[in-house]
Amino acid sequence: MKLFNKTTLAPLLGLLALGSCQKDDEPTISGDSLSVDREEIVVGPDRIHETVVVTAADRIEWVTSSSKFFVSTTPANGSGSGEVTFIIDSTLEAGSRTAQIRIMNRMDNSQRRIVNITQFGYGKQILLQEEQMQVASSAAYEKRHVKTRVTTNVAFILDPQVEYELGEELTPEDRVLLTDKDLKGWVRIDAATLPSDEEQEAELDSKDRPRSFEIRIPWEMNTVPYTRIARIRLIPADDDVELVDKDGKPTGEVILTLRQEAARRITDDRAGDSLAVITINEKLQSMMSWNTSENMTNWDMVTLWEETDEDKPCDEAVGRVRSVSFSMFDLKEGETIPREIRYLKYLESFTLQSNTNRHQREMELGAEICELEYLKKLEIFSYGLIRLPDEFVKLGDTLEELDLASNNFGSLQQIMAVVNKTNFPHLKKLDLGGGKRRDTVRDLSSENQSDLTDGKLGMYMNMDTDAGKQAFIELLKWDALEELCLSYGLLEGALPTDEEMSAAGFVPYSQTPQAEEKYPILQDTCRWLLSQREVALPGMNRSVKGSDVLCVLPNAKMFYINLNFLTGDVPDWILFHPRLVGWNPESMVFNQWENGKDSRGRSVGFDNVRNNPDFGFEYYYGNGKEADRAEAAYPMYYNKYVGGGDEGGMWPDQQ
Repeated sequence: MKLFNKTTLAPLLGLLALGSCQKDDEPTISGDSLSVDREEIVVGPDRIHETVVVTAADRIEWVTSSSKFFVSTTPANGSGSGEVTFIIDSTLEAGSRTAQIRIMNRMDNSQRRIVNITQFGYGKQILLQEEQMQVASSAAYEKRHVKTRVTTNVAFILDPQVEYELGEELTPEDRVLLTDKDLKGWVRIDAATLPSDEEQEAELDSKDRPRSFEIRIPWEMNTVPYTRIARIRLIPADDDVELVDKDGKPTGEVILTLRQEAARRITDDRAGDSLAVITINEKLQSMMSWNTSENMTNWDMVTLWEETDEDKPCDEAVGRVRSVSFSMFDLKEGETIPREIRYLKYLESFTLQSNTNRHQREMELGAEICELEYLKKLEIFSYGLIRLPDEFVKLGDTLEELDLASNNFGSLQQIMAVVNKTNFPHLKKLDLGGGKRRDTVRDLSSENQSDLTDGKLGMYMNMDTDAGKQAFIELLKWDALEELCLSYGLLEGALPTDEEMSAAGFVPYSQTPQAEEKYPILQDTCRWLLSQREVALPGMNRSVKGSDVLCVLPNAKMFYINLNFLTGDVPDWILFHPRLVGWNPESMVFNQWENGKDSRGRSVGFDNVRNNPDFGFEYYYGNGKEADRAEAAYPMYYNKYVGGGDEGGMWPDQQ
């Protein structure tokens, strides 16, 4: 940074010039008839009063006059000796300015004295009310900032390159464990509140007179047991501006130093786990609380590993936190799940639900949770999540249940790029429901289409497009899934037909190697899927062979796609799925958004089940216990799902 403005030389040169050259070249009187005690006055930029003593004979009447408007005198006239006060207004200029005051004999203009006034202007300055400020290690969100006043006569910004350091030396262990993310970047320059360019220009329209502004700089909570120090530079917005003091001397850099208190050290033991849970809860600003005087075993929503747990990861896990749940919190946009989550190293289940105003917030997850190597169940519900961190794939080695419902993802494809059968081979439950950012969306055709396709309204996908249909088909190839929820979202278009699924590589149950061993349900109630027998679909004027039904999500005990904007027909791979009755299909599959319309203005709902009075589930189990089993696809279903008893009875001839 340049530290000296060439324009500031002008005041100094002007002062020197005054010493060698009299501006008024008229002659002054000789003798002591009229005199003053000062002929040179040099002042700074602020308004000031200066006194000059006039000495004259009693008979002499004198008057004063000023060559410039910024200097006035009182009294303006008098007789004999007396004092005259020079009132010099504050300047608005960066440079100097001069004026002359004439004190003249009213009766003889040749008898006069001249007082030269030199006033220096303001140098380009940025002055801090406080140069050093203390910051707590933790606080509520609305208190996590520093506020200070800046007095300046130049437009300024905060240098985005903040200098960070620690107040104490790292231990060798911490040097390995901690990263730059822990030690740096905790001052959020990007979210700082400064006067806008327009506000600064409006306040500085009085040229170079300094004005005071308030600035607000947010900070993040400390996660390490060390004092963190940040040095923030305030610099002119114009690179050519040079900062000097009132005497024209360079001022050097203007730096605001923040010192943040160290966080409590979290140890790798049970006590450390309890401190981590409390700290996470505090940073989430949750409505939950625990009585810390009680043993952690008695804390609500917290479970510990016990000695008797056969599936404990190791003996060291006994007494450590196994699962924890946080709810009703207020994590703001720009924040992530508190980094202390990484200290719960033996965590098997983690639940985070119900962030305030999640529809309006665009939240990140943070990478720390991805370090949990024993995590099997993760629920991030109603959080405002818009994307998954790159490190999320690390959880694929252990994760079995993943609930990302009621978040703010832009598309299903966005999630599937990370969460898929390749990256998460052990996953059995996937919940992506509630992907709408506005509950009032009923007619997609009336919405701004770019907002829809850009994901601004939520998790959108159109299965009438090749990309949308292909993404959905890839999801259906995830055979290991036992639960898949896509309810209450922005899915539109027709479900993949049986022909499209067959072209994508799906085969019937009857052609699946070792189908009966893989899917035991085929050995009891659903043996029809291995047969050639045809079953008529009520109200559809067609029949289906069991051996033609495609094997899709064969392990799915739950498959929910209700309250979307789907159209077309329900395909046979759903209508004859061996677990359809257990899905509660009338509510959780067939039921689309009431009176809803898709982006083409079409009424949503499935044509082959909507308004079909003849459609029912008789093809599953007939009309009752004594059903004509030869007419039912799954004749043993009645007692199991309707009659409340065992299957009982005999299967009809399958030839």
